[in-house]
Amino acid sequence: MKNRLAVICAGILAVLLLVFLVVFNHQKPRVLILHGFSEEGPWEQAFDAGFRRGLEHNRQPLSVRWRYMMYSQYLSDRQWVAASQRSREIIDNWQPDVLVTVGEEAQDYVGRYYAGQASPRVVYIINENPALFDYPGAANVTGVHEVLPLGQIGDILQFMGRSPLRIRAIGVEDPTGRAEAQQVQAHDWGPHQFLGVDLATDAVDWRSRVLALTDQVDILLVLSAGGLPESPDISEDINPDQLSGWTAKHAKPLSIGIRESFVIGGGALAVVPSPGGLGHQAAQQTLLALQAIQSAQALPPPKNSQDYLIALRPDELAARGLKLPEIYLQAARGTHTLYPKYGEDLGSSGLSH
Repeated sequence: MKNRLAVICAGILAVLLLVFLVVFNHQKPRVLILHGFSEEGPWEQAFDAGFRRGLEHNRQPLSVRWRYMMYSQYLSDRQWVAASQRSREIIDNWQPDVLVTVGEEAQDYVGRYYAGQASPRVVYIINENPALFDYPGAANVTGVHEVLPLGQIGDILQFMGRSPLRIRAIGVEDPTGRAEAQQVQAHDWGPHQFLGVDLATDAVDWRSRVLALTDQVDILLVLSAGGLPESPDISEDINPDQLSGWTAKHAKPLSIGIRESFVIGGGALAVVPSPGGLGHQAAQQTLLALQAIQSAQALPPPKNSQDYLIALRPDELAARGLKLPEIYLQAARGTHTLYPKYGEDLGSSGLSH
């Protein structure tokens, strides 16, 4: 009899414990991080590592999920609509307190549909203008705007040994390229002279614009090269590393990239917004958003990205007549973005985007 009573008590205790766990998990604040691209992307992995690092000192139990939309230029509009609907169904069913949308595709196909709604709160991570997605003025939206480290590039130009310098930029004719071009054009380049931005429609167009540069340009600022078709007749994207290497070799002026892929492909120098830093800031904004929900306060205002990386090849820089102070080399070595002479072992993870 005693054994039977002990079994019944143990069963009741197990059921109560299970109920407690279910209630506890249900009451934990929910966070969903939605990427436009694949979880296998180096940039996405660095961002996610930064996000997890940003949550390390959080003491409040959270339920956190990741979802990747697997963006590809080969998907049809119909497939993208279906992918958008699947993501929104997951959001509507799970009902996260905070939805973190990473990249232009995540905003365009998902995030914008929740702007101005009571829930979820949206934390965006984009380099495009938030106004494109109707975010400004939406009480449930905040985020981090990826800002190109143009001021840091300006600091590096002082080591060129002459001033003023004549600067031109090249990028891709797409939403990312136009957003980057807008930042470059709005930046105060003084005392240097900014000559404008060329946005290429395909790799053939890109190469012709690079070859057309004359001695009237001292610095070529290379913007993001991802998503550029091979030619007017071939829609398949060209490898941005290969295009970067070709640009670094054939451009008359010194080329400086804003993505690490430029140096991976053989370029001399890139000043790069840090994906890990963006992830860390996104986590901080998320925690602040959760605090705002609990205290019934307004969301924190959007922020600009802060952290950046230096990627460089000292040999290529020397060949171009530019020698940077040792602190730049140490900074690149500390982030595993110091590259040997092109053609030798890279020894880096390589974060392209």
